[in-house]
Amino acid sequence: MMRIAVATLAFATLPALAAVSDLSSQYAGWAGGKSNADSLVNGLQSGKSVMLATQGPDNTRSLAGFQPPAPMSPEEVSAALAKARSTLASLGIRQPSADQIQAALIGGEVELGNGRTRMVQGSVTPAPSIATR
Repeated sequence: MMRIAVATLAFATLPALAAVSDLSSQYAGWAGGKSNADSLVNGLQSGKSVMLATQGPDNTRSLAGFQPPAPMSPEEVSAALAKARSTLASLGIRQPSADQIQAALIGGEVELGNGRTRMVQGSVTPAPSIATR
């Protein structure tokens, strides 16, 4: 009976793993590679550290890391990454640096191509708490 329970549990996790893999593959090009996309998806979903490293066209490296405020569902991760990509695209950034991805996700300054910066609200910032009396 124990084998059946373990097998059932293993098969139940396959769709979740496939969703994570699909989501990671979907954002690999935008995130600067598969390892960055894996770090984003796994970190956001687990609520654990996210580490990113990108290399710019002029051979500059960008390193960034952050801790998400809480674990997120695959749907929430997908929505947060889509919003971050959309935010950066609206600023003319199609291939973001690690710093730009971090800012789009948790909020902060984004350096634009013209040397200026723009403050953006993160797509994974915690929801404001509601005070009760």
